[in-house]
Formats: sequence, structure tokens, C-alpha cells
Amino acid sequence: MTLQGVPETRGSSAPKGGAREPLPPLRTASGVHERAWIRHALAMAVAAMGLIDLLSALFSRDPERTAAVRRLLPTDILAPGDIENTARTFTLLGGALLLGTAVGLWRGKRRAFVAALLLCAVSVPVNVLKAFDFEEATVSAALMFMLGISADSFRVKSGVMSFGQWWRRSLVIGMGLAIYSVGGCWLIEARYGFGVASWSRAVNEALFQLFGIGDPALHLAAARMHGVVRWFLSSIQLMSVTTLIGIVLAWFQPAAHRSRHQAEIERVRELLLRYGDSTVASFALADDVDYFFSPNGRAVIAYRFESDTLLVVGDPLGPPEEIPPLLQAFAAYCREHDWEFAFYQARPEHLAWYRRFGWRAVHIGEDPVLWTDRFTLEGAALGTVRRAVRKLERQGLEVRSWPPGERPFEPGAEPEVLEELRAISAEWVRGHPGGERGFCMGRFDPARLGEHWLVVAWNRELRRVEAFCTWLPIPARRGWAIDLMRRRHDAPTGTMEFLVVKSVEQARERGDAMLSLSLSALAKVDEREGETDVDGPPQEASQGVAVATAASLPPGAITDDRAREFLMERLARFYDFKGLFRWKKKFNPVFEDRFLVYPDPLSLPRIARALLRAQSPGGLLSYLRRAA
Repeated sequence: MTLQGVPETRGSSAPKGGAREPLPPLRTASGVHERAWIRHALAMAVAAMGLIDLLSALFSRDPERTAAVRRLLPTDILAPGDIENTARTFTLLGGALLLGTAVGLWRGKRRAFVAALLLCAVSVPVNVLKAFDFEEATVSAALMFMLGISADSFRVKSGVMSFGQWWRRSLVIGMGLAIYSVGGCWLIEARYGFGVASWSRAVNEALFQLFGIGDPALHLAAARMHGVVRWFLSSIQLMSVTTLIGIVLAWFQPAAHRSRHQAEIERVRELLLRYGDSTVASFALADDVDYFFSPNGRAVIAYRFESDTLLVVGDPLGPPEEIPPLLQAFAAYCREHDWEFAFYQARPEHLAWYRRFGWRAVHIGEDPVLWTDRFTLEGAALGTVRRAVRKLERQGLEVRSWPPGERPFEPGAEPEVLEELRAISAEWVRGHPGGERGFCMGRFDPARLGEHWLVVAWNRELRRVEAFCTWLPIPARRGWAIDLMRRRHDAPTGTMEFLVVKSVEQARERGDAMLSLSLSALAKVDEREGETDVDGPPQEASQGVAVATAASLPPGAITDDRAREFLMERLARFYDFKGLFRWKKKFNPVFEDRFLVYPDPLSLPRIARALLRAQSPGGLLSYLRRAA
């Protein structure tokens, strides 16, 4: 079995060519958690310092300290109150910047580390000038020292924002804040003041509220104590602080992903042929997949970059001894760029690799497998399938098959068949919410049908295609995984069952070992379900292998039946999980557990978002539009 005709794809990994730096000794979860603890502790300390600065700038009023500052500093340039107001303004801005910087420190950002050091250094003299706040100045100095000795904990890179991008964003944000502040001040004076509202007074009032420059300018008198007036004038400072924090957070966005290794498809193909044992392994050759190689090139991780998350296709490909250092380097690569990562449809046989690093695995579904040497239509277990297949055979339905490498639609060779497949696929897409799928799920592409095993149900009497399916190779297991399954809406009942049975028979004749019906998401086979199939007999009747049970799941695997049932019920509007699972159980398969491996529970929301976006090329709204 070979993988042929797959076009070159893009890739990414650590630098290739020339001398490579040796990896550091394998670092387990304890070392990573120690650095994370340091980052998080310092981030919380910086956030607390920022909050203290904000509260101090807004509410601190010590007349004795203020008077002492005014006596010590020259006042021939600044008015007596301007020194205090200016220091108070800088304290307010510094507090807002520290709050934003704390988020970057929590994520280990190098930029946040440099910014926090600078802000702490500036905070020392500013707090002294504000009102001799030696306590806050001392805390800032101590925090600066702690940051300095923990520099190695902050190495995560951030995205590069061009000057043009920064200027445009700042201009838009500044204009919005100016309109809110100046326009609001004018409306307040027009509504609650005396006399005619003035734009110049509105500008001066906005400058005072935003930066502490000048004095209150609006003609409000007693109205300044009105509830609405007090709220609005206070909101100007709140808006400015929020805006500043937003700008700072944008500065700490994850690093941009750039594809490299653009000519490594053949290396990946070779590794796939030797080590590709996953149902989704063939998707490692997809056009939207990138690569991360081990230092010696003997192992690779194939992944899709989506929403600052690296979604790995199945498990790493390579000899077992190469996998731990590869995973270590991959995790470090993701941390340095502030990316999350997850291994999608990991096999239970490989979970020990991930547990070594303290990563978690959540059970996401079952993979139904048909072993060709055990599959039979005899017996009651497959009675429904057997009757449907025999009936369709008597009606003249036959199967046509094209293995990979055979071009089914050469010019002049049955072009009507291609058009029928195209029409059947288009009809299927119109009838299913979300349309064509994405990551680790096939899309109908006539130009690439020659790379798959194509099986067609042909109606001799009507001379038309009733349905078709495609299979992708699982090289290391001498097997195939079903990809597309599509039929006419008026196709005879049991046509898809007919295609699967005939595919198993042909695979057995060629010497293939197994066929996978692909992931049944959110499904879990327990002992109760394993005892009987749709028609009642024991699950082991035809396959001779016990199905997976909850008790047999690997250590550390997370299963939550209530959450699974909740999701299956709520998502049934968009995807028939239960119906598809029941259909696959008709063939009495052996069920294999599949997992999603991830490093940290806090990363799950970002990973789930990335998976939804990767598997929904038409966008999430496409499900709602079609399901409405």
C-alpha cells in the first residue's frame, strides 16, 4: 500500500540545516511548573502593585505630605497643585500599564518583563513626588529586584506589530476616546451648566480629567455634584485606563506563525509509511498542515495552526525513542511563542508519552474498526446489514472500485460518473449544517480522488451512481480509514451499508488487515453497550475481540458521561452524533478509544475554539444558517 500523488505542502519546525544545538536534558513537568509558579507569582504581585497605584492616584489625599512636597520642590515653573496632579496622573497611567503588563507576565512574555522593569523603575520617583509615598516606592523597588533575578522565566515571544498597524490602531482608539470625552463634556455643560456650552471649555475639562492638566473648566457650579455629572466625569478616567490596558494587551499578542520546511513532504511521507498508525495519519500530507521535526529528522509532528493553537494530527510519527525529546522541543517551541497545542485523536497506546510531561488526556470518542479476517455477514449480529446487502445485490447494484494511483476519470473515460459524484456531493453539502468539513475531515475534490481509494455503488438498471465513499490509508496497520460517505437522497435503503461491506471484502482479497469507520465523536462504549448490538447479540460474536470499557481506559484519562450526554443532546441540531454512532455499530466493530491530549486545563477553551474553527471552514455561523 502506497501514498501516491499528494502535492507538496507547507511546513514548520525548528531550524533545519547546518549544526543543530543539542537539546537540554529532558525536563519533566516539575521543572515547567516551577517556572510557571514563578511567573504567576510575579504577575500577581505586579497586578497588585498596579491596582494599588490606581487606587492611590484616585483616592490618596495626605495634606501633610503634599505640603512637604510643595515646600521642597521649586514652584516657579509649575503651579503648586500641578506637581501633585502631574505625579498623580503618571501614577494612574503607571497603574494601568502595570495591570496590562501583568497579563503578559502571567503568560511568560519577554516584552512584559522588560515593560514591568521599566514601569517599576519609573514608579519609584513618581510615587515619591506624588505625596512622599515611600511605602509604594519601596514595594516598586523590591518588585523590580524580584523581576531582575527571575529573567529566565520570561522568554515567550510576542507578535510583531508594524509601525503602521500601531499608528492606525492608536489613532482610531484616540479619536474614539476624544469624541467620548470632549463631546460628553460639551453635552454635560449644555444640559446641567449655566450659559452657553463651549467647545473650548469642553476640551480643557477633558484634558484635566484625562491627564490632570489645568483646572476644571466647565461652568457647572453646584451641578458638578449632580449624580449624572459626577458619574460621567469619573468615567473619563475609567475609559482612559481601560483603553490603555487594551493597547498594552494588544502588544502582548502571540507571535505570528510562519511556515518553514516547504520541501519536506517526502520526508513526512517516508515517516508516515513506517509509523502512520492513526486513523487520521494521512491528513499529515494535507495542504494546510505544517511540520515540526526532531533535531535529527527521524521523527515529526504534523499540525494545523489555527487561532494561536497548534492542532496536532494524531500522534507524532517516528521511532519510540525519538518521541520524548521531540515532544519536549515541541512544547518549548509553543511556550516560546505563546501558542497552545493539542494532540487530536491520540491513540491510547501512546498516552504514556504524554503523561511523562504531566499532560492530560480527555476521551473524545470511539474509533470503530473492522478486522478483515474476522468480519462476516453470518450470524444474527449483522442480520440487518446482511439482508440489506443481499437485497441490493438482487436488484442489480454493483460496486466499482479505484485504488490509489488509478485515475478514475481520465479524459474521455466515463466523464458522466464524475459529474454524478459532483452532484451527489453538492446535494449532501446542501443538506448538512456547516457544509464541507475541515481539519482531519475530507472535502470533495475531484482533482485528488486519484489519491484515495474510491468505491462507487453503481445501479446497472438506471445506469447511475447511487452513492460513493473514499478511504484513506493507514500504512503502519495495513488498513484504511473511511473519509467521505455520500449518497443520493433517493438512493435505495442500505446503499452505504452495501459500500462498506463490499469494501471490507475487497480489502480482504488484497491482504489488507483492517478498515476504520473513523471517529464517532463524543461516543463511549461501556460494558452495558458492549454486551449487545443493535440486533441484540454479544459484541464479540463476529470480531472475537472485547470492546473498550470505561474500566479499561488508560490512567489519567478523563471521562464525563454527563458532559458527553449534554453535548450530544445540545449539538444534535448541528450534527447527528448519536445517529452516526448507531449506524456504525451495525457492523459489529471493535471500538478503540480516542483522546485529546492537552497540557493545561486552562488551555481547553482556546483549544476548543481552534478545533471548531479548523473543522468549520465556512465559519460557525454556517451551522446556524443551515440549521435554522
